[in-house]
Formats: sequence, C-alpha cells, structure tokens
Amino acid sequence: MVAGKLGVTPTYFSHYFKKQTSETFVQYRMRKRIEKAKQLLAVPHFKIIDIVAEVGYESYPHFSRVFKKATGYSPTEYRGLLGIK
Repeated sequence: MVAGKLGVTPTYFSHYFKKQTSETFVQYRMRKRIEKAKQLLAVPHFKIIDIVAEVGYESYPHFSRVFKKATGYSPTEYRGLLGIK
C-alpha cells in the first residue's frame, strides 16, 4: 500500500527502505506499533483491548504474542512493571 502511494513497486520500496534504514518495512512498522502500545499501556484508564485496536492489531492473542516477543513481557506484565494494575 505504501509503495503504491509513492508510485513505486513494492520490491523497489522494500529494497530502498532497508538500504536507508537497515531494517525492513515490516520490522519498522512492528517497532512503531510496539512503541505506541507501550505509551498507551502507561495510561491506566486505557483498556488493553482498546490499545490492541489503536495500534493496528485485530486480535488480542496475536498482539500479545508480538508484544511479548518484542519486549519480553505480556501487555499485562508490562503494565505491572509500571505499577499499574
């Protein structure tokens, strides 16, 4: 979708993006989503399920696996580390 908006092929976009950033676009997008999720998880009145949708995931289980792989903690554990119950 991004490549189309820029008027280039997906292959060219992927190659150029990785050359410029040293990470794939998928890695970049996942990193940005996790960063945003961490910010939102720090706000006690936001429900985790709402954060899942806000950062672009359709299911909590998938988000939870991705979040844990990226941070070493589940979203609930991460909140606990922040002192939020």
